[in-house]
Amino acid sequence: MMTTDLGACEWFVWDLRRSNLIDRGQLDQVIGEFLNKHPGAEPPALAQYLVGQGILTEFQSERLLQGKTQGFVLGPFTLMDALGTGSMGTVYKAQSKTDNKWYAVKVLPRRSMWNVRIARRKVRAFEQCKHVAVVPFVDVGTSGGMHYLAWPLVEGESLDKVVEREGRFSAERTASYALQTAEGLELSHKQGLFHGLLKPSNLMVGVDGQVRILDFGIGCLLAETEGESLVDTMSTANSVNSGLDCASPESIMDPTNLTPIGDQYSLGCVMYYCLTGRYPFPDGTAVEKMMAHQHKQPTSIKELNPDVPDGLIAVVERLMKKAPNERYGDCGELIEALRPFVGASATPMRRSTMAMPRVRLARPDSPSLPVAPSASRPRDERTAPPRPAAAAAKPARPEPAAVPQAEKHAAQPQEAPRTPLIQRIGSVGIVLLAVLAGIAAYFLSSMLNLKL
Repeated sequence: MMTTDLGACEWFVWDLRRSNLIDRGQLDQVIGEFLNKHPGAEPPALAQYLVGQGILTEFQSERLLQGKTQGFVLGPFTLMDALGTGSMGTVYKAQSKTDNKWYAVKVLPRRSMWNVRIARRKVRAFEQCKHVAVVPFVDVGTSGGMHYLAWPLVEGESLDKVVEREGRFSAERTASYALQTAEGLELSHKQGLFHGLLKPSNLMVGVDGQVRILDFGIGCLLAETEGESLVDTMSTANSVNSGLDCASPESIMDPTNLTPIGDQYSLGCVMYYCLTGRYPFPDGTAVEKMMAHQHKQPTSIKELNPDVPDGLIAVVERLMKKAPNERYGDCGELIEALRPFVGASATPMRRSTMAMPRVRLARPDSPSLPVAPSASRPRDERTAPPRPAAAAAKPARPEPAAVPQAEKHAAQPQEAPRTPLIQRIGSVGIVLLAVLAGIAAYFLSSMLNLKL
C-alpha cells in the first residue's frame, strides 16, 4: 500500500484504483515517483504525466478527471478512445487483453431481456466468412450489466463523408465500390449471413481504395424475435429510422424482415447516392420516406448526372425494384452486371484472411462512457477521501445507480409490472402505426382539397 502523501491528488488516485485501468502495484510505484518529485501537484498534472508515460490515454485521462471511473474495461477489452455515437450506442476504440490487437467495440443500452447465446451463434457464423471487404463480427458479451459487440478496427473514411467532401462520384468509381461490396455480400449470403443495415456510413473506404463493410452482424440481431433479441425495441426502431434512406420496402413494413435480397435494394440506394450526391428520397418526414420507398420512383439518375451510362443506371434501377423478386437472383448475378463498368486496370477483389489495419478517426467532443450498474465497493474504497474544494469546478462524479426496488424486495410477492405500450406493440407496430397515420393524413388532405 502506498505510503506517499497524496495531497491534492488523493481523490484522483482513488478513482484510478476503481477504474481497474492500471495494476495497483504499478500505479503505486509510478505515482510515488511522481509525487516525490512534485509533492504539491494537482490532479491534472498527475493525469498529464500518466498520459506522457503512455499509462493513460487522453480519453481516459479526461474522463477520470471528470470523476467517471466505471465502464473502462468490458470483458477482455480496455476502452482507449471514443470513435462516435450511432443509433444503438457509442463505439469505442479498444485493445484486447487476449491478443493486444485493436477492436471497435459498440456498447449497447442496458435492457432486462437479452440473449447472448443467440448473438454468439452469429459470431461463430462469421468464422467461415473470410473476405477483405467484410469486417467480421468477432465477439459479443456482457460486463457489469452492459452488453457489447466487437469487430476488428479498420482504417479509412466512411463513404458518406467522402461524398460530402468530394461530391458525387464518377460511374467507374461508383461501380468499383459497388463491385467490392457485392463480392463481400455474395460470400456472406452463401454463409446464410446478411447485413440488413447497409448504408453509406457503414461502408468504409481505405487509403488503398478498398471498401470494407462495417456493422456486419447487427442486422442479424435485429431480425431476431423480441424475446430472443439482444437489442431492445427502441434501439431496433432507432436503427431502422437511422437507415431509412436506404431501407428496403419490405424491411420498412416489418423491421425484422431483413434478408439478402433486401441488401440488394440498400446497395442500389448507396449507388444512387454516390452517382447523384443525394439519397433517392432525401426530403420529407420519416413516414413520407417510408411511403416513398414503397410506392414512388426517385428522380432519374440521368437527370441529376447526365454522364452516367444507361447500362449502369439500369443496374441501379433493377436493384431498387419495389418487389424483391424483380431484383437480381443473387449477388453473383449482380457482380457480373457490374464488371463491364469497372476499368480494366481494376484488380479483382480476393478473399483474405489478413488482420484488419487500425483506424485513425477523429474523436467526438464529449462522448460518454458506458456506466454499468453499481456493485458493492471493496472495503478500502468505502472510505475514499472526499474531493477538495479546488476540484469543485470539475464535473461531479456520477452517483451509483440505485438498486431497483425489484431487487431490494425480491423475496416479497409483488404484482407483475405492466408492460409499456411501446414494448407490447413492438417495433413492427410502431412502424405500422406511423404508416397508417401517414395514409390517414393523405386521405384527409385529399378530401379537404376536393371540398375546396
